[in-house]
Amino acid sequence: MASNQQAEPRIEIGSVMRDTGSGQIGIVQRAPEGPLRLHALSSDRHWEVDPNDLAELTSIEALSARVAVANYWSRNRV
Repeated sequence: MASNQQAEPRIEIGSVMRDTGSGQIGIVQRAPEGPLRLHALSSDRHWEVDPNDLAELTSIEALSARVAVANYWSRNRV
C-alpha cells in the first residue's frame, strides 16, 4: 500500500536546505547555543531556523544554489 506522506527531510550540518518560512536557501549550521541556523550562500548573514521549517532543495534550487556560491567566490577572491 502506497503512502501519501512525504519522507522527513534529512538534516545534516553542512547541507544546503530551504527555510520554508522565509523561502531562503542556506547552509545548515548549529549555533553556539545549540539551535539550528542557516548561513546564506552569498553573504555572511545567518539566521536561526526551526528544524520543522527545513526542506530539501528541488533540482532547480540546487543548481541555483551552486551558481550563487560560484558567483560569490568569484567576486570575493582574496
